[in-house]
Amino acid sequence: MRGMRTTHALAIVFLAAATFPVAAATAYKCIDARGAVTFQDKPCPAGAKQSSMTLPDPEPVAPAPVASEPPPPPNPGPDPLPLPPPVVRDPPPQFYLCTRYDGTTYISDTGEGGSALVPLGVMGVPGRSLADAYGGRNGIGVSAPGLRQIPHVPAGSTPFGGMSTWIDDECHMASPQEACGYLRNALDDVEYKLRKAFSDTTPELKRQRADIQERMRGC
Repeated sequence: MRGMRTTHALAIVFLAAATFPVAAATAYKCIDARGAVTFQDKPCPAGAKQSSMTLPDPEPVAPAPVASEPPPPPNPGPDPLPLPPPVVRDPPPQFYLCTRYDGTTYISDTGEGGSALVPLGVMGVPGRSLADAYGGRNGIGVSAPGLRQIPHVPAGSTPFGGMSTWIDDECHMASPQEACGYLRNALDDVEYKLRKAFSDTTPELKRQRADIQERMRGC
């Protein structure tokens, strides 16, 4: 029984030494009057036989490394909004604008304009009016075929005003702004005519309106 108590007490002393690893520990062996042996880290009580021993410093134990958690991935933020689909626009209208001798205009897809047989008097040649060229004050004053035969005037009377010449219409490629402006005006004109049209002319005017609206898709 005494040996078991001695071993138990010695274990307590070593445990105490391990608890305080900073400095060397002193263990005391105490034998009381009955011969019981105890080990303790404090001096023996009075009346007990005491002997001491110094325990060696324990080897310092390095703390176990703490595994660091990997940093969280950067927050990518909210998903970007999808890009809207590209807007597909119709190309601007492309056509030629042709101008007649009287200043009126029309569309040509090929760039080729028309021609007109125009009396020289309309063009101011040779300085006489068209009415003078076709009969003067007592004549009909017009060049419409069938109303009267073209007069034969002596050369001294400068009959060139009654003669005719071919005049080609001038055409040019319309810019997008010019083309759209022309089409808007043409659509307004057709819409006005449709409000006042009779039933026999309505289908043709509607066809013209549909053609203008189709050309205006790029405006």
